[in-house]
Amino acid sequence: MSRSINKLTLLIALVMVVALGLAACGGSASASNQPVDVKVTLTEFKIDSSITDFKVGVPYHFTVTNQGTVPHEFQIMPPATGQLTADQIQKMALAGIGQSSLGAGATATLDYTFTQEYAQGALELACHLPGHYEGGMHVPIVVTK
Repeated sequence: MSRSINKLTLLIALVMVVALGLAACGGSASASNQPVDVKVTLTEFKIDSSITDFKVGVPYHFTVTNQGTVPHEFQIMPPATGQLTADQIQKMALAGIGQSSLGAGATATLDYTFTQEYAQGALELACHLPGHYEGGMHVPIVVTK
């Protein structure tokens, strides 16, 4: 009888450890398909993001606030140098918020889910209004599986 109680105790302990491990792994927002909040602040001439490491398949809810005194835009796209036209930005960007929605003091949101991996340097958060990108308004991001 003592041997069966020891086996039962061991089995219960093992089940508890596995359950705790599964809860820890499955407790993220992506497991419940709820979007992960990303806070982005735009100023002259800087972008600050609460997250720069993203995961494929996880929905993200970007809340972008322009704390600057001039309009900005927000783009998720490959790095680009030189002045780009609106059409070029549209073609290159995975997603974005235009300057008409991000005037001084404005806040806008964007929901986006990455569908593939991107190594460091392959994507960034950026503002491509004249002089802004060159002034430092870009931050590299990484997207992994």
